[in-house]
Amino acid sequence: MANMFLTPKLIVSGDGALEASSENLKSLGNKALVVTDSMMVKLGNLDRLTNVLDSTGIEYAVYSEIDSEPCDYMIEKGANIYRENACDFLISIGGGSPIDSMKAIAAVVTYNCDINDFMGKVITKQLPNMCAIPTTAGTGSEATQIQL
Repeated sequence: MANMFLTPKLIVSGDGALEASSENLKSLGNKALVVTDSMMVKLGNLDRLTNVLDSTGIEYAVYSEIDSEPCDYMIEKGANIYRENACDFLISIGGGSPIDSMKAIAAVVTYNCDINDFMGKVITKQLPNMCAIPTTAGTGSEATQIQL
């Protein structure tokens, strides 16, 4: 029986991967919503990312409140920040919760609805470009089927 794997378009890893990804990030859009948690802020990882974005001329808004398993009000807040700041793509940095939240926010802004409307539904529309920057190993959120 044949095996099939659905993977993201591009994976960059190793020392200097974030800096090496600057041109790829630039190709995703003009203004990013960065989705993360407060620990990434405390550890300076958000600053590392925003330094790269600044150096490549990519504008961004930051949503750094995904400090637990994501829930509907977190996704709605992220979608509102995306819309209010006229973002056109998303970046997540952190573990599975920020990565999953980024994908849920992308679906909500595309369909202009509530996250709870997706229960049992298939996403058929093209979502905004996304980039997942995992800082933990284990969840695999960066490589799940919804990653377009």
